[in-house]
Amino acid sequence: MSDSDERYRVVVLGAGRVGKSSIISQFLQNKFETKYKETVEDLHCREYTVNGHNIKVDILDTSGAMAFPAMRRLSISTAHAFLLVYAIDDRQSFEEVRKIYEQIREQRSNYDQIPVVVVGNKLDISIGRRVGEGEVNDITINENWHCAHLEVSAKENQSILDIFQKLLELAKIPAARELSPVLKRRMSEYGYKSRHKDGKFRVSDKDMTRSRSLIRRSSKPKMKHNGEPSDCVIS
Repeated sequence: MSDSDERYRVVVLGAGRVGKSSIISQFLQNKFETKYKETVEDLHCREYTVNGHNIKVDILDTSGAMAFPAMRRLSISTAHAFLLVYAIDDRQSFEEVRKIYEQIREQRSNYDQIPVVVVGNKLDISIGRRVGEGEVNDITINENWHCAHLEVSAKENQSILDIFQKLLELAKIPAARELSPVLKRRMSEYGYKSRHKDGKFRVSDKDMTRSRSLIRRSSKPKMKHNGEPSDCVIS
């Protein structure tokens, strides 16, 4: 990476089966996978040229299982921004988000300066809501969370780009904020307000062609010579 490059890491945290990977897939590929695959840890890398210099964006998709506490601590310590995801039909998944936010507060002394968006997924469900939007707003205010809160549907690609636009609005890092025009252009390209109902609408985006895995699903991490996991492994 050259001296002119900037790197910005977004870490996505939450319980299992709340749709973390689906949100990322919709954002990067405009695609929703119906088959569930348990994530260990995936790193998606993208590179943009904005105002004459390169901006590298890493989106880290983490495991929902607490079997990897060291991974969670490491991901929290290296993040420039967080997405904390719960499912609106799963009360326990929101309680997990509360625990994660407390862990961020404990681990990061500058937690109040880090962009955080709390995301309630599965807005497409017709019945079965267990977590109210107003309730979450009240909790984040009363417990002094420094965050934004949105409800979305990864399945229907509803408000997914709004999540990342909100992150950019909250970002204190100039390089991150410069990506705002790129995201707004993608909103237009994706036909954000008028996506085809059959879900087959796709846009070719040269900046969105590669995904990388930090740790492959259901496999051991590749190691560098110094014994540390490699930063990006082509998947």
